[in-house]
Amino acid sequence: MRLHFDGDINVPNKARKLGIFTFRAFLNIGMLLTESEKAKQLRTRILDIVIATINGRAGGGTKYINWRDRDYLPTAIKSENYRKNFTQAVGKYVDGLPTYKYEQITDLIYKAVFRENAREYRVVLRLQNEENVRHTLYAEVLLCISSFENGVAHQIEKRYSENGNKQLSIEEVKAIIDELAAVPVMEPFINDARSKMASRDVAFRDAWHGNLAEYLRAVTPDEFDRFIGDASVDFDNILEANRDVLKRLKQADDEE
Repeated sequence: MRLHFDGDINVPNKARKLGIFTFRAFLNIGMLLTESEKAKQLRTRILDIVIATINGRAGGGTKYINWRDRDYLPTAIKSENYRKNFTQAVGKYVDGLPTYKYEQITDLIYKAVFRENAREYRVVLRLQNEENVRHTLYAEVLLCISSFENGVAHQIEKRYSENGNKQLSIEEVKAIIDELAAVPVMEPFINDARSKMASRDVAFRDAWHGNLAEYLRAVTPDEFDRFIGDASVDFDNILEANRDVLKRLKQADDEE
């Protein structure tokens, strides 16, 4: 939208016309400026302003801005059941050291869903060693990962029985993951997870997932409202209301 200005504070008299953008439009411009060097510099300046504004609205850093989505906590709680199915199946039916095989298979799933293993994802989001990758995932991405893990768990147990109760190798599990990733029914969920993670992380966290560049799109007004607008929630209040549940989730993390 273009408006005529005259005599405004801090606007010279010669500046007869100025381009005025809403905050969402300003943010989306920053997301799309990626081609030339000057465009990248402008994008950096725009995103600096955007991130500073989001920090103020979110009450701090944006690393866990996904928590402000009212759908996040219910999804995180439900996902724990599927995650347990996955970890139990890996523990019982896959050969290898417990911690090592779980990390390997988790990385294979992350690669299949959003083309990054846990270590690469940590670098992009600048996570510390003690920070849990899953706690930074948007609700839709977490649901996709959980669904994928549940499907892998089912196939692992099935192959174990078919193999005469012989534990599977990591390579056999990788084949299961590759097969599941290629199933047509999973394609819309995986593509949606990639698009949301790539786009929201650029917009809200200034985090660039290079392997997902082709999935980048403008953040919608609804997404803006979900995370820093009127539809977002005060996560501190949610934490207090669900303290007991979250303690159990923390204990589950510590046991794995």
